[in-house]
Amino acid sequence: MQRFRLIWLVSTVLVVAALVALGAYASAEREPQPTQRLTPVPGLKATLTALPLQPDMPAQEAQPYQEIRAMASSCAAYPEQRRIAVLQQIDYVLHPSTLPRDFLIQFGDHWRGRMIYGSAYLTALEWKLQGQDKTSCLYSIGVRFNTLLPGLGEQPLPDFQ
Repeated sequence: MQRFRLIWLVSTVLVVAALVALGAYASAEREPQPTQRLTPVPGLKATLTALPLQPDMPAQEAQPYQEIRAMASSCAAYPEQRRIAVLQQIDYVLHPSTLPRDFLIQFGDHWRGRMIYGSAYLTALEWKLQGQDKTSCLYSIGVRFNTLLPGLGEQPLPDFQ
């Protein structure tokens, strides 16, 4: 009988110790972690405020974008969803008041360059998937995108150089 009590006592102590250890572990998991502070993008507040009031890009400045847009619109090598994405990104640059605020928060004042780079990247991706045929309309569109990228602070894509 005494042996039974000893076994019961030891097992009870072990169970209690395990519960205490588990409780300590669980409370350590719930302790608040230090919060990270985000560094605001310079000029973001002013850009977020002014962008909805921006007029469309002036015709003279918009001409190269309109030409690329027309090329992309008529390029049968784009799958429909990819064409829609490329055209939408160009439209954001042409009509800045339509740009979603999330893009401004992500890209800050550099959003135009990122939009055109994104279109060029999608074009390069599709061009690679289709075998990198330099006679494809995708290649000529990519070359045109590359001419715009340096003026927007972006590096041209090596695929189209």
